[in-house]
Amino acid sequence: MLAADGLFVYGTLREGGSHHGWLLRTHPEGLTRAWVAGRLFHLPSGYPALVPGPEPAVAPPGSGWVRGDFVGYDDEPDLDSALADLDPLEGVEEGLFTRAILPVVLEGGHHYRAWVYVFHVERLPRLEREALELPGGDWAVYF
Repeated sequence: MLAADGLFVYGTLREGGSHHGWLLRTHPEGLTRAWVAGRLFHLPSGYPALVPGPEPAVAPPGSGWVRGDFVGYDDEPDLDSALADLDPLEGVEEGLFTRAILPVVLEGGHHYRAWVYVFHVERLPRLEREALELPGGDWAVYF
């Protein structure tokens, strides 16, 4: 099984987001600006959804990249504990979001792997009809 180096957050868990305090309760080691390849949508319910995509040929930021924060933890048990705390908030059990390990590019160019709460690509047609796509890939304008 592939391991993740941390967590990537791109919406309400980011610094300035309405659930950032919830993230801080999980005792992260640190946060740094990062990007994941994909498309970002603002849902009518008021939060974002990321659909993973192929890595663009051009390094981030830019089209095809979603901006967020890479969240590091001391060790794997700490990361697992954080995910157990965040899964209910993200609606994982109800099938609202699923967790996937995706490649992450950190500011400065380092590459890691992180858990990301994502929408399944099968839901893309519905997102394209009912949600607002954010071509810049940054949800911060909604904080």
